[in-house]
Amino acid sequence: MSTIHIHIGQCGNQLSVPLWKNFTHCKTFGNESVFCSLDGWHRSIHIDSESKVLTSLPKTFKVREKNVIVGKRGRGTNFALGYHGIKCQGDDQLLENSMEAIRKEVERCDIYSGAVVYQSISGGTGSGLGSHLVEMLRDDYPCHQILSCAVAPCVSGESPLQNFNALLSLHWLQTYADAVILLLNDYYITHLNQLLESDESLRNSHISFKDINSVIANNLSGVLLPTDTLSSSRGITLGQEPWELIRTLTPMPTTKFISLTQHTSKTLSWEGLSSKVLDYQLRYSCAGNPTHSLSAVAVARGDRENSFMRAVKESLDRKIRKGVNFINWNPYPLDCWTAKFNSIGSKESRSLTLATNSTNILDHLNTVLSRSRLKLDSGAYLHWYHRYGISQEVFNESLETLQTVVSDYESMAKS
Repeated sequence: MSTIHIHIGQCGNQLSVPLWKNFTHCKTFGNESVFCSLDGWHRSIHIDSESKVLTSLPKTFKVREKNVIVGKRGRGTNFALGYHGIKCQGDDQLLENSMEAIRKEVERCDIYSGAVVYQSISGGTGSGLGSHLVEMLRDDYPCHQILSCAVAPCVSGESPLQNFNALLSLHWLQTYADAVILLLNDYYITHLNQLLESDESLRNSHISFKDINSVIANNLSGVLLPTDTLSSSRGITLGQEPWELIRTLTPMPTTKFISLTQHTSKTLSWEGLSSKVLDYQLRYSCAGNPTHSLSAVAVARGDRENSFMRAVKESLDRKIRKGVNFINWNPYPLDCWTAKFNSIGSKESRSLTLATNSTNILDHLNTVLSRSRLKLDSGAYLHWYHRYGISQEVFNESLETLQTVVSDYESMAKS
């Protein structure tokens, strides 16, 4: 089974650096076929409307030259401009060139199973072009799965257009993607600050975007890298991890958002790692209401003694169920995967990654909804979107889509 990894925009491509470092590390354990073609080239495509980030990709990346698609003009942090492109003489045809590169990469696959798309939902290229590309993937490859790894902006604000961009992006991803791993910048900044506070030697350090990208990449690697659980009896990986994640966590099309928490340690037991991971869970909303989870997957890496499943049977199953507060009507809400090697940290370390389909994403969705409505009611910045082809009707549809998602998650928690 072959998966293509598509990195879009500045954020998606910056994230590719630590992510592919983990993927390459995984090759040392005999799993190169998951991420590389038979000729050794990465199964990745890198797309941006500007060359700044793409020209700084590490030289160790084995990316085909034609799989690096660079535009001629930026997208001005505008979803509409990113989605529709620049319709004038000298148009860079960024979408068309990207789809052609994807087509050729699909033809190189033995059995194409789907695409993992890495994007930001706050900028122009990642949100607009990324959403259009996901839509085209659904049209051109309707039987194959799409997993979006979407990085959400800080609530405090990175751009005055970020809430409109996020609203429109989430509408498109809800419509065309099979699942969305929502990666909240605010959550990872808080998480890094907690780690710095707990280590006296790092207490005066400053958090950079490189640090945030590294943590996000490790969290994603926790669920995307091969596991022994989903390998054949002879230890051959089937590359099913992204698609089994979708099948397990998002059985209903209206509740398809996934959150990740993770902890890595050389000394902690599985009990200690689970305590750390559950401490990172957002258990209450801003309004003080407890969060509920529809389902969860726990991925243990570095399990050389095959001790994780014993710990699950003894105590961890009850502990995780209580920590993530599962809904009552799902009889089998928790799935567990293991891997002998931990490609995220050092060889001696263990990691535990918890992926949940939970109502803890509602605070972010409600913030996007409320701030977008305020701007729409006042007419702020709308001319920038109307100018490039996004009408008031599209905004209304996006509001309705996102409100339906919020309502379905709230109903899920109450039932």
